[in-house]
Formats: sequence, structure tokens, C-alpha cells
Amino acid sequence: MPRIQVLEGLSIPGSPERENDDAMGATSSIAFVLDGVTSLVETPLMPGRSDAAWVSHTARDLLLKHGPAASKDLRGLIRDVAFEITKQFEALRSRPPEARYELPWTTISLIGVEPGRLHIAYLGDSRVLVETADDAIHNFGISPSRSSFETGLAAKMIAARKGIGVEAQRQTVLPDLQRVREMVNTPQGFWLLGADAAVGEHVKVATLELSGPATVLLATDGFYALKEDYARYGDRELIATAQTVGLKILARELRHIEDDDPEGVRYPRMKKSDDATALLVRVEV
Repeated sequence: MPRIQVLEGLSIPGSPERENDDAMGATSSIAFVLDGVTSLVETPLMPGRSDAAWVSHTARDLLLKHGPAASKDLRGLIRDVAFEITKQFEALRSRPPEARYELPWTTISLIGVEPGRLHIAYLGDSRVLVETADDAIHNFGISPSRSSFETGLAAKMIAARKGIGVEAQRQTVLPDLQRVREMVNTPQGFWLLGADAAVGEHVKVATLELSGPATVLLATDGFYALKEDYARYGDRELIATAQTVGLKILARELRHIEDDDPEGVRYPRMKKSDDATALLVRVEV
């Protein structure tokens, strides 16, 4: 009987003062991580302190509800979840959005298991690393996840810092962020999970044939920064270290790197520390 067993999960906020916009979850047949995209509005549209947290947490609850019966059709599962998010968004919002950039979105990395197969689906810059029984490492996600636009904005923030902190610097690039956010889930832009059932047709999907057990690390970009932004690990080393020393030790190393570079001078970035979520699971087929 194929099944997914959680080995360890971790989700930490970027700052104690901010809501954790990430989420994660697993059943015996699916596992996933979600990264709510930082809101660009001062007053949330949705209940709670953060629209990004609202959409990622709502998606989590819906995936846990509908996922066990849909592990073979991840595209359809994401479409159904987006349809339910749309209904809740329209019912619970405090006002209609004035611009597209106000809409709440989340990335998603999702796996589902059936006999002899592992299904993978993703939107946005979260990541799935799979170590198969033949000792191969498979990486699913946008590569590189950091676009030239994001890198350029981070550099612009650093150039404008003049003694102010990273959060204040972010305001200097707010118009640029709003302009790009207007293109989410449009032919000119990129696709994320939110109040838009059309996203089901744009999910990136893949299938791995498995001859034996596999280990999977699902990670949001805030955790995968250990590899992609800070170059402390390769993919093989990251998933191996997660298994040997654990996610908490890796998270401690992550924050140590960021605490040593609070202004983002050595590692230009949009905020000192991002929410970081990782889920380590074993897949039996």
C-alpha cells in the first residue's frame, strides 16, 4: 500500500513581529508546502492580520480536506482548491479589490503517491527535492527561482538604504512590485494559487516512476535559500543533511547567516529573513 510518512516538518516566521505566511500539511497520500506572497496593501482584505497567511492557510485546509481522494490528479486538485478559495474570498473579503496587485496569492509544491509512482505539482518558487532508491536526486521547481527582476529590486533597495532598515528600503521599490503583481495569472506574467480556478490549466506537473522508497524534501524559497541564495549546500547535501541533523539545525544555520548580514549587503534580498518552511517525508510505494 503506497503511503507518505512525515519524518519532520518545520515552519518559522521571518520575524517574530510578522505573521507566518507559509503553511504545510500531509496525509498518507499527499504532502505540500505553501508560501503566501507578501501583501502589497496596508489594510488586509481578508480576516486576520495577513492576506498572504489567509490564502496559504485556507489552501492548506482545503488540500487536507480534498487531497486524499485526488493524489493521482494534482492538477484537478489544485483547480478544485482554487475554486473553493474563490468562493471564500468573495464571501469573506471586506471590500472588492481596487487593483489586481491587491489579490492574495500563494506558491505551492505538492506531491501525491500511487503504486509505483510519485506525482509532483508546483506553482511559484517553492521546491521539491526527491532522493530515489537508485541514489538519484531530482529537483522540481523554477530554476533559478530568483528572477533577474527580484535580484535587480534587491540591489536597488541596497543602493537606496542610506542608513534605513531592509523593511523601509522595501518601500522604495513598492511601485515596481505592484506593477509586476498586476501580471500574476495573466498571459504576460506567471501563475500562482489563489482566487482563480483557471490556474489548474497552468500548474507544472511531473511524474517519477519509483522502484522503491524515496525521500522527499519540500521547501519554500525562504528555506531553500540555504542552497540557492547562500550556497551553503547543493541539492544532494541539503536533503542528506536534513535527514542526518534535522530541519531545526538547518533553520538555525539559515538564521545565523541572515543575522550576520542584516542589511542585505552580502546577500541582497527583499527582507532580512523570509518565512521558512520545510517538510521531510518518506514515500513508500
